[in-house]
Amino acid sequence: MIQKRRVAITGIGPLASTGAGKDAFWEGIISKKLGLTLEEIHIDGELWDKFYFHKMADFDVSMCGVDKDIIEDIRIWKNGDEDKDLLYLLAAIGLALDDSNIAYDKEYNNIGLFLTSEHPGFEPFCESIIKEAIAFLENNKSSKHTIFRQVFERFSKKGYDLQGFMYLFFAAKAFGIHGYSLYTNNACASGLYALESAARQIRYGESDIAILAGGDVSNTMFKHLWFKEQGLYAEDGRIKPFSKNADGIVLGDGAAALVLEDMEHALDRNAHIYAEYLGGGFSLEGWKVTVPMMGSLSYQNAINSSLKQAAIGTEDIDLIVPHGVALKVTDGYEAKAMTDIFGKNCQRPLVTALKPFVGHNLGGSAIIESIILLLSMEKNTILPTLNCNEFEEKYQFNLVNELTTSPLNTAMKLSCGFAGYNAAAIFKKVV
Repeated sequence: MIQKRRVAITGIGPLASTGAGKDAFWEGIISKKLGLTLEEIHIDGELWDKFYFHKMADFDVSMCGVDKDIIEDIRIWKNGDEDKDLLYLLAAIGLALDDSNIAYDKEYNNIGLFLTSEHPGFEPFCESIIKEAIAFLENNKSSKHTIFRQVFERFSKKGYDLQGFMYLFFAAKAFGIHGYSLYTNNACASGLYALESAARQIRYGESDIAILAGGDVSNTMFKHLWFKEQGLYAEDGRIKPFSKNADGIVLGDGAAALVLEDMEHALDRNAHIYAEYLGGGFSLEGWKVTVPMMGSLSYQNAINSSLKQAAIGTEDIDLIVPHGVALKVTDGYEAKAMTDIFGKNCQRPLVTALKPFVGHNLGGSAIIESIILLLSMEKNTILPTLNCNEFEEKYQFNLVNELTTSPLNTAMKLSCGFAGYNAAAIFKKVV
Protein backbone atom coordinates (compact mmCIF):
# COMPACT_ATOMS: atom_id res chain seq x y z
CA MET A 1 0.00 0.00 0.00
CA ILE A 2 1.33 3.44 -0.98
CA GLN A 3 1.87 5.72 2.01
CA LYS A 4 0.11 9.01 1.30
CA ARG A 5 2.25 12.07 1.79
CA ARG A 6 1.05 15.23 3.50
CA VAL A 7 0.48 18.41 1.49
CA ALA A 8 1.74 21.81 2.67
CA ILE A 9 0.89 25.21 1.20
CA THR A 10 4.09 27.25 1.13
CA GLY A 11 3.43 30.06 -1.33
CA ILE A 12 0.53 32.34 -2.18
CA GLY A 13 0.19 34.77 -5.08
CA PRO A 14 -2.95 36.92 -4.99
CA LEU A 15 -3.76 39.86 -7.25
CA ALA A 16 -7.16 41.49 -7.19
CA SER A 17 -8.88 44.84 -6.87
CA THR A 18 -7.58 45.08 -3.28
CA GLY A 19 -3.93 44.80 -4.34
CA ALA A 20 -1.21 42.54 -5.78
CA GLY A 21 0.99 40.41 -3.53
CA LYS A 22 -0.06 39.14 -0.12
CA ASP A 23 0.76 42.28 1.88
CA ALA A 24 -0.95 44.81 -0.38
CA PHE A 25 -3.78 42.34 -1.01
CA TRP A 26 -4.50 41.87 2.70
CA GLU A 27 -4.09 45.56 3.52
CA GLY A 28 -6.61 46.40 0.78
CA ILE A 29 -9.06 43.93 2.29
CA ILE A 30 -8.67 45.26 5.82
CA SER A 31 -9.03 48.88 4.63
CA LYS A 32 -11.91 47.88 2.31
CA LYS A 33 -10.12 49.17 -0.77
CA LEU A 34 -12.49 47.25 -3.02
CA GLY A 35 -11.77 48.85 -6.38
CA LEU A 36 -15.45 48.97 -7.30
CA THR A 37 -15.70 50.68 -10.70
CA LEU A 38 -18.53 51.57 -13.05
CA GLU A 39 -17.54 50.29 -16.50
CA GLU A 40 -19.13 51.83 -19.57
CA ILE A 41 -19.56 49.94 -22.84
CA HIS A 42 -19.46 52.09 -25.98
CA ILE A 43 -20.14 50.93 -29.52
CA ASP A 44 -19.18 53.40 -32.24
CA GLY A 45 -19.03 56.16 -29.64
CA GLU A 46 -22.53 55.42 -28.30
CA LEU A 47 -23.05 54.35 -24.68
CA TRP A 48 -24.64 50.90 -24.89
CA ASP A 49 -24.56 49.68 -21.30
CA LYS A 50 -22.68 50.06 -18.02
CA PHE A 51 -22.00 47.81 -15.07
CA TYR A 52 -20.05 47.67 -11.81
CA PHE A 53 -17.13 45.35 -11.25
CA HIS A 54 -14.13 45.07 -8.90
CA LYS A 55 -11.30 46.44 -11.07
CA MET A 56 -7.63 45.72 -10.63
CA ALA A 57 -5.74 48.96 -11.17
CA ASP A 58 -2.16 49.57 -12.35
CA PHE A 59 -1.50 45.98 -13.37
CA ASP A 60 2.03 45.34 -14.64
CA VAL A 61 3.04 41.72 -15.23
CA SER A 62 6.75 42.61 -15.21
CA MET A 63 6.47 43.55 -11.51
CA CYS A 64 5.45 39.99 -10.59
CA GLY A 65 8.66 38.10 -11.34
CA VAL A 66 7.88 37.24 -14.97
CA ASP A 67 10.85 37.41 -17.35
CA LYS A 68 10.50 40.30 -19.82
CA ASP A 69 11.91 38.20 -22.66
CA ILE A 70 9.15 35.64 -22.13
CA ILE A 71 6.51 38.38 -22.21
CA GLU A 72 8.01 39.65 -25.47
CA ASP A 73 7.97 36.12 -26.94
CA ILE A 74 4.28 35.83 -26.06
CA ARG A 75 3.57 39.25 -27.58
CA ILE A 76 5.28 38.26 -30.82
CA TRP A 77 3.44 34.92 -30.97
CA LYS A 78 0.12 36.71 -30.47
CA ASN A 79 0.90 39.31 -33.16
CA GLY A 80 1.02 42.11 -30.63
CA ASP A 81 -2.34 41.28 -29.02
CA GLU A 82 -2.54 41.36 -25.22
CA ASP A 83 -4.05 38.29 -23.52
CA LYS A 84 -4.88 39.61 -20.07
CA ASP A 85 -6.17 36.24 -18.85
CA LEU A 86 -2.75 34.73 -19.53
CA LEU A 87 -0.85 37.68 -18.05
CA TYR A 88 -2.93 37.53 -14.87
CA LEU A 89 -2.16 33.81 -14.47
CA LEU A 90 1.55 34.37 -15.06
CA ALA A 91 1.65 37.24 -12.57
CA ALA A 92 -0.07 35.16 -9.89
CA ILE A 93 2.36 32.26 -10.39
CA GLY A 94 5.31 34.65 -10.22
CA LEU A 95 4.05 36.10 -6.94
CA ALA A 96 3.45 32.65 -5.42
CA LEU A 97 6.88 31.32 -6.40
CA ASP A 98 8.53 34.43 -5.01
CA ASP A 99 6.55 34.11 -1.78
CA SER A 100 7.50 30.43 -1.40
CA ASN A 101 11.22 31.26 -1.74
CA ILE A 102 11.66 27.92 -3.47
CA ALA A 103 14.65 27.10 -5.68
CA TYR A 104 14.53 24.59 -8.53
CA ASP A 105 16.30 23.61 -11.73
CA LYS A 106 14.35 25.28 -14.53
CA GLU A 107 15.84 22.97 -17.14
CA TYR A 108 14.95 19.69 -15.43
CA ASN A 109 12.31 19.13 -12.75
CA ASN A 110 9.14 17.23 -12.02
CA ILE A 111 7.07 20.16 -10.75
CA GLY A 112 3.34 19.82 -11.43
CA LEU A 113 1.37 22.62 -13.06
CA PHE A 114 -2.39 23.03 -12.65
CA LEU A 115 -4.36 25.90 -14.19
CA THR A 116 -8.01 26.83 -14.14
CA SER A 117 -10.09 29.55 -15.78
CA GLU A 118 -13.60 29.26 -17.16
CA HIS A 119 -12.83 30.32 -20.72
CA PRO A 120 -9.74 32.53 -20.97
CA GLY A 121 -9.58 34.98 -23.83
CA PHE A 122 -13.00 34.06 -25.17
CA GLU A 123 -14.83 37.35 -24.62
CA PRO A 124 -12.16 39.61 -26.17
CA PHE A 125 -11.94 37.15 -29.07
CA CYS A 126 -15.71 37.37 -29.68
CA GLU A 127 -15.75 41.15 -29.40
CA SER A 128 -12.87 41.62 -31.81
CA ILE A 129 -14.15 39.15 -34.41
CA ILE A 130 -17.58 40.80 -34.45
CA LYS A 131 -16.13 44.31 -34.73
CA GLU A 132 -13.74 43.37 -37.52
CA ALA A 133 -16.36 41.45 -39.48
CA ILE A 134 -18.77 44.41 -39.29
CA ALA A 135 -16.06 46.87 -40.33
CA PHE A 136 -15.06 44.68 -43.26
CA LEU A 137 -18.66 44.36 -44.44
CA GLU A 138 -19.21 48.10 -44.20
CA ASN A 139 -16.13 48.90 -46.29
CA ASN A 140 -16.18 46.09 -48.84
CA LYS A 141 -18.62 44.50 -51.23
CA SER A 142 -17.06 41.08 -51.42
CA SER A 143 -18.11 37.49 -51.85
CA LYS A 144 -18.84 35.31 -48.83
CA HIS A 145 -15.65 33.40 -49.60
CA THR A 146 -13.55 36.59 -49.47
CA ILE A 147 -15.16 37.65 -46.18
CA PHE A 148 -14.56 34.21 -44.70
CA ARG A 149 -10.89 34.23 -45.75
CA GLN A 150 -10.40 37.70 -44.28
CA VAL A 151 -11.86 36.71 -40.92
CA PHE A 152 -10.13 33.32 -40.90
CA GLU A 153 -6.70 34.73 -41.64
CA ARG A 154 -7.07 37.35 -38.92
CA PHE A 155 -8.52 35.14 -36.18
CA SER A 156 -7.59 31.48 -36.74
CA LYS A 157 -4.42 31.71 -34.66
CA LYS A 158 -6.19 33.67 -31.93
CA GLY A 159 -8.86 31.00 -31.81
CA TYR A 160 -6.24 28.27 -31.55
CA ASP A 161 -4.65 30.06 -28.59
CA LEU A 162 -7.91 29.89 -26.61
CA GLN A 163 -7.35 26.20 -25.92
CA GLY A 164 -6.43 25.37 -22.33
CA PHE A 165 -3.23 23.58 -23.24
CA MET A 166 -1.81 26.80 -24.68
CA TYR A 167 -2.12 28.49 -21.29
CA LEU A 168 -0.30 25.56 -19.68
CA PHE A 169 2.37 25.84 -22.39
CA PHE A 170 3.02 29.53 -21.82
CA ALA A 171 3.11 29.14 -18.01
CA ALA A 172 5.51 26.19 -18.29
CA LYS A 173 7.71 28.18 -20.68
CA ALA A 174 7.68 31.26 -18.45
CA PHE A 175 8.73 29.47 -15.25
CA GLY A 176 10.55 26.34 -16.42
CA ILE A 177 8.00 23.80 -15.21
CA HIS A 178 8.28 20.30 -16.67
CA GLY A 179 6.16 17.86 -14.65
CA TYR A 180 2.59 16.60 -14.88
CA SER A 181 0.14 19.30 -16.02
CA LEU A 182 -3.63 19.65 -16.11
CA TYR A 183 -6.12 22.31 -17.16
CA THR A 184 -9.40 22.24 -15.21
CA ASN A 185 -12.80 23.83 -15.83
CA ASN A 186 -15.50 22.92 -13.34
CA ALA A 187 -17.27 26.29 -13.39
CA CYS A 188 -17.03 28.34 -10.17
CA ALA A 189 -15.77 25.31 -8.22
CA SER A 190 -12.78 24.90 -10.55
CA GLY A 191 -10.22 26.08 -8.02
CA LEU A 192 -11.03 23.40 -5.46
CA TYR A 193 -11.11 20.66 -8.11
CA ALA A 194 -7.69 21.81 -9.34
CA LEU A 195 -6.40 22.03 -5.77
CA GLU A 196 -7.35 18.40 -5.15
CA SER A 197 -5.73 17.32 -8.43
CA ALA A 198 -2.50 19.12 -7.52
CA ALA A 199 -2.55 17.65 -4.00
CA ARG A 200 -2.95 14.11 -5.35
CA GLN A 201 0.16 14.60 -7.46
CA ILE A 202 2.06 15.19 -4.24
CA ARG A 203 0.24 12.67 -2.03
CA TYR A 204 1.15 9.75 -4.22
CA GLY A 205 4.79 10.72 -4.69
CA GLU A 206 4.69 11.91 -8.30
CA SER A 207 5.99 15.39 -7.43
CA ASP A 208 7.46 17.18 -4.43
CA ILE A 209 6.12 20.51 -5.70
CA ALA A 210 2.97 21.56 -7.56
CA ILE A 211 1.84 24.99 -8.69
CA LEU A 212 -1.84 25.89 -8.97
CA ALA A 213 -3.29 29.07 -10.50
CA GLY A 214 -6.65 30.41 -11.61
CA GLY A 215 -8.15 33.74 -12.52
CA ASP A 216 -10.52 35.81 -14.59
CA VAL A 217 -10.60 39.14 -16.43
CA SER A 218 -13.93 40.70 -15.61
CA ASN A 219 -14.40 43.91 -17.61
CA THR A 220 -15.79 42.22 -20.71
CA MET A 221 -19.11 42.94 -22.35
CA PHE A 222 -20.12 39.33 -23.03
CA LYS A 223 -19.76 38.11 -19.44
CA HIS A 224 -21.69 41.01 -18.02
CA LEU A 225 -24.50 40.77 -20.54
CA TRP A 226 -24.93 37.05 -20.05
CA PHE A 227 -25.24 37.30 -16.27
CA LYS A 228 -27.45 40.39 -16.53
CA GLU A 229 -29.86 38.81 -19.00
CA GLN A 230 -30.11 35.73 -16.77
CA GLY A 231 -31.13 38.03 -13.89
CA LEU A 232 -27.98 37.15 -11.94
CA TYR A 233 -26.15 40.49 -11.74
CA ALA A 234 -26.43 43.03 -8.89
CA GLU A 235 -26.99 46.32 -10.67
CA ASP A 236 -25.91 48.44 -7.68
CA GLY A 237 -22.45 46.81 -7.56
CA ARG A 238 -22.89 45.25 -4.13
CA ILE A 239 -22.77 41.49 -3.53
CA LYS A 240 -25.04 40.78 -0.54
CA PRO A 241 -24.51 37.16 0.55
CA PHE A 242 -27.18 35.58 2.77
CA SER A 243 -29.07 38.87 2.93
CA LYS A 244 -32.80 39.42 2.58
CA ASN A 245 -31.76 41.85 -0.17
CA ALA A 246 -29.48 39.44 -2.07
CA ASP A 247 -29.91 40.09 -5.79
CA GLY A 248 -26.89 38.75 -7.65
CA ILE A 249 -23.18 38.74 -8.27
CA VAL A 250 -20.66 41.43 -9.20
CA LEU A 251 -17.64 40.31 -11.20
CA GLY A 252 -14.10 40.74 -9.91
CA ASP A 253 -10.81 41.09 -11.78
CA GLY A 254 -7.82 39.06 -10.69
CA ALA A 255 -5.98 35.80 -10.33
CA ALA A 256 -4.38 33.73 -7.59
CA ALA A 257 -1.79 30.99 -7.28
CA LEU A 258 -0.65 28.49 -4.65
CA VAL A 259 2.58 26.56 -4.24
CA LEU A 260 1.97 23.11 -2.79
CA GLU A 261 4.76 20.93 -1.40
CA ASP A 262 5.31 17.56 0.15
CA MET A 263 5.30 18.33 3.89
CA GLU A 264 8.71 16.74 4.54
CA HIS A 265 10.18 18.64 1.58
CA ALA A 266 8.82 21.90 3.01
CA LEU A 267 10.06 21.17 6.54
CA ASP A 268 13.50 20.15 5.30
CA ARG A 269 14.01 23.53 3.66
CA ASN A 270 12.44 25.37 6.61
CA ALA A 271 9.71 26.82 4.41
CA HIS A 272 6.98 29.07 5.71
CA ILE A 273 3.87 26.87 5.83
CA TYR A 274 0.52 28.64 5.67
CA ALA A 275 -1.47 25.46 6.31
CA GLU A 276 -1.77 21.81 5.50
CA TYR A 277 -4.36 20.84 2.91
CA LEU A 278 -6.16 17.93 4.56
CA GLY A 279 -8.41 16.97 1.68
CA GLY A 280 -11.51 17.73 -0.33
CA GLY A 281 -14.90 16.33 -1.22
CA PHE A 282 -16.70 16.65 -4.55
CA SER A 283 -20.01 15.91 -6.26
CA LEU A 284 -21.77 16.65 -9.54
CA GLU A 285 -25.54 17.01 -9.84
CA GLY A 286 -25.95 17.06 -13.61
CA TRP A 287 -29.36 18.74 -13.25
CA LYS A 288 -29.56 22.41 -14.33
CA VAL A 289 -26.95 25.01 -15.24
CA THR A 290 -27.79 28.10 -13.17
CA VAL A 291 -29.93 26.59 -10.41
CA PRO A 292 -28.76 24.07 -7.78
CA MET A 293 -30.81 20.95 -7.16
CA MET A 294 -32.81 21.98 -4.11
CA GLY A 295 -33.77 19.00 -1.97
CA SER A 296 -30.84 16.87 -3.09
CA LEU A 297 -28.01 15.83 -0.79
CA SER A 298 -25.29 16.46 -3.36
CA TYR A 299 -23.65 19.37 -1.52
CA GLN A 300 -23.93 17.56 1.81
CA ASN A 301 -22.21 14.55 0.25
CA ALA A 302 -19.28 16.71 -0.88
CA ILE A 303 -18.90 18.28 2.55
CA ASN A 304 -19.11 14.94 4.35
CA SER A 305 -16.58 13.47 1.93
CA SER A 306 -14.11 16.27 2.72
CA LEU A 307 -14.47 15.58 6.45
CA LYS A 308 -13.84 11.89 5.81
CA GLN A 309 -10.78 12.59 3.66
CA ALA A 310 -9.42 14.94 6.33
CA ALA A 311 -10.19 12.39 9.08
CA ILE A 312 -11.79 15.01 11.31
CA GLY A 313 -15.23 15.70 12.74
CA THR A 314 -17.61 18.62 12.40
CA GLU A 315 -16.56 19.85 15.84
CA ASP A 316 -13.02 20.47 14.53
CA ILE A 317 -14.04 23.12 11.99
CA ASP A 318 -13.59 26.68 13.30
CA LEU A 319 -14.64 28.64 10.22
CA ILE A 320 -16.49 28.04 6.95
CA VAL A 321 -16.12 30.24 3.88
CA PRO A 322 -19.07 29.31 1.63
CA HIS A 323 -19.50 30.18 -2.02
CA GLY A 324 -21.69 33.09 -0.88
CA VAL A 325 -22.80 34.09 -4.34
CA ALA A 326 -25.75 36.28 -3.22
CA LEU A 327 -28.39 34.51 -5.30
CA LYS A 328 -31.25 33.60 -3.01
CA VAL A 329 -31.76 30.08 -4.31
CA THR A 330 -28.03 29.31 -4.05
CA ASP A 331 -27.67 30.97 -0.65
CA GLY A 332 -30.57 28.86 0.61
CA TYR A 333 -29.02 25.74 -0.89
CA GLU A 334 -25.73 26.42 0.91
CA ALA A 335 -27.43 27.29 4.18
CA LYS A 336 -29.34 24.00 4.22
CA ALA A 337 -26.21 21.99 3.46
CA MET A 338 -24.29 23.68 6.27
CA THR A 339 -27.04 23.38 8.87
CA ASP A 340 -27.78 19.76 7.91
CA ILE A 341 -24.20 18.84 8.75
CA PHE A 342 -23.14 21.29 11.45
CA GLY A 343 -26.52 21.91 13.10
CA LYS A 344 -28.86 24.87 13.27
CA ASN A 345 -27.89 28.07 15.09
CA CYS A 346 -24.70 26.51 16.48
CA GLN A 347 -21.97 28.77 17.87
CA ARG A 348 -19.23 26.99 15.93
CA PRO A 349 -18.21 26.95 13.15
CA LEU A 350 -18.51 30.61 12.31
CA VAL A 351 -19.36 31.52 8.71
CA THR A 352 -18.19 34.42 6.57
CA ALA A 353 -18.57 35.09 2.83
CA LEU A 354 -15.71 36.83 1.01
CA LYS A 355 -16.89 37.74 -2.48
CA PRO A 356 -17.96 41.29 -1.47
CA PHE A 357 -14.26 42.13 -0.95
CA VAL A 358 -12.93 41.06 -4.36
CA GLY A 359 -15.98 40.31 -6.49
CA HIS A 360 -16.79 37.00 -8.13
CA ASN A 361 -13.64 35.79 -9.90
CA LEU A 362 -15.54 32.90 -11.53
CA GLY A 363 -13.13 30.01 -12.25
CA GLY A 364 -10.47 31.59 -10.03
CA SER A 365 -12.82 32.46 -7.16
CA ALA A 366 -12.15 29.42 -4.98
CA ILE A 367 -8.38 29.93 -5.10
CA ILE A 368 -8.44 33.65 -4.35
CA GLU A 369 -10.91 33.13 -1.49
CA SER A 370 -8.81 30.24 -0.16
CA ILE A 371 -5.87 32.63 -0.01
CA ILE A 372 -7.94 35.11 2.00
CA LEU A 373 -8.89 32.22 4.26
CA LEU A 374 -5.24 31.16 4.69
CA LEU A 375 -4.24 34.70 5.62
CA SER A 376 -7.17 34.89 8.03
CA MET A 377 -6.01 31.66 9.69
CA GLU A 378 -2.46 32.96 9.96
CA LYS A 379 -3.65 36.16 11.60
CA ASN A 380 -6.50 34.58 13.63
CA THR A 381 -8.76 37.18 12.07
CA ILE A 382 -12.25 36.57 10.72
CA LEU A 383 -13.42 39.07 8.14
CA PRO A 384 -17.02 40.29 8.19
CA THR A 385 -19.55 39.48 5.50
CA LEU A 386 -19.95 42.87 3.84
CA ASN A 387 -23.28 44.25 2.60
CA CYS A 388 -25.41 41.85 4.64
CA ASN A 389 -27.33 44.46 6.59
CA GLU A 390 -30.41 42.26 6.93
CA PHE A 391 -29.38 38.65 7.47
CA GLU A 392 -31.95 36.12 6.28
CA GLU A 393 -32.64 34.52 9.66
CA LYS A 394 -34.25 31.40 8.19
CA TYR A 395 -30.74 30.29 7.16
CA GLN A 396 -30.01 29.54 10.86
CA PHE A 397 -26.23 29.73 11.04
CA ASN A 398 -23.74 32.09 12.71
CA LEU A 399 -22.74 34.67 10.09
CA VAL A 400 -19.88 36.99 11.06
CA ASN A 401 -20.82 40.64 10.50
CA GLU A 402 -17.86 42.46 12.05
CA LEU A 403 -14.09 42.03 12.11
CA THR A 404 -13.40 39.37 14.73
CA THR A 405 -10.29 37.99 16.41
CA SER A 406 -10.58 34.28 17.12
CA PRO A 407 -8.31 31.20 17.11
CA LEU A 408 -8.50 29.52 13.72
CA ASN A 409 -6.87 26.11 13.53
CA THR A 410 -9.01 24.33 10.95
CA ALA A 411 -11.19 25.90 8.27
CA MET A 412 -13.33 24.82 5.33
CA LYS A 413 -13.83 26.43 1.92
CA LEU A 414 -16.98 25.59 -0.02
CA SER A 415 -17.90 26.11 -3.68
CA CYS A 416 -21.09 25.27 -5.52
CA GLY A 417 -20.61 26.15 -9.15
CA PHE A 418 -22.96 26.37 -12.09
CA ALA A 419 -23.98 23.05 -13.64
CA GLY A 420 -23.99 21.44 -10.19
CA TYR A 421 -20.26 21.24 -9.42
CA ASN A 422 -19.99 21.03 -5.63
CA ALA A 423 -16.72 21.07 -3.69
CA ALA A 424 -15.37 21.38 -0.15
CA ALA A 425 -11.76 21.76 0.98
CA ILE A 426 -10.24 21.67 4.48
CA PHE A 427 -7.11 23.48 5.68
CA LYS A 428 -5.32 23.09 9.03
CA LYS A 429 -2.56 25.03 10.71
CA VAL A 430 0.76 23.27 11.16
CA VAL A 431 2.01 23.72 14.72
